[in-house]
Amino acid sequence: MAAPPCIRAVLFDFDGTLTLPGALDFPAIKKDLGCPPDLALLEFIAAIPSSAHRRAAQARLDFFETQAARCSQPNAGAQELVAWLRQRGVRVAILTRNSRASVLCALENFNPLSAGSFDLIVTRDDPVAPKPSGEGVLYAAGLLGVAPAEMVMVGDFIFDCQAGRAAGARTVLLDPHDDPHLADAGCDHRIRHLAELKSLLC
Repeated sequence: MAAPPCIRAVLFDFDGTLTLPGALDFPAIKKDLGCPPDLALLEFIAAIPSSAHRRAAQARLDFFETQAARCSQPNAGAQELVAWLRQRGVRVAILTRNSRASVLCALENFNPLSAGSFDLIVTRDDPVAPKPSGEGVLYAAGLLGVAPAEMVMVGDFIFDCQAGRAAGARTVLLDPHDDPHLADAGCDHRIRHLAELKSLLC
């Protein structure tokens, strides 16, 4: 069998992957917006029939994200891993369902890293369907000039694995606590700590 291609780019989810988990209280946000617990927020908002109510819900979500971003902190090993990848010439990017403004705000807490430490940041403000769609992964691959098979999608949720798999990228699930809800994530690899990613790259 042919060996898998070497990885030329790593695409990270943001909240709970590059940031410490818990800054965004999704159950509380869903309750505030009237979103059923079993529905994803962006899809719930997109389905609101009234454009005025939809805009209001989106503004409320933006508010919660900005508040959380102000107190977000880097996840363990995140800064060192991004620096390590860049030193080896691996492209580093973010793919998130969050707004661009909230990501940029949170990255202010990543010193010495910053938004400029990433080759690309793709958010819900970009012209692609959010994860679990693979559109964002393909969009990032095109802008980074790499094939999807030369990318790794790293995240802490099923949507991250589904998006990477749909685009033909390798997938890595960050699962520090063996969460039973993630048992069927369908990822290529599972890691407990971001530093473990180094051993998976060729």
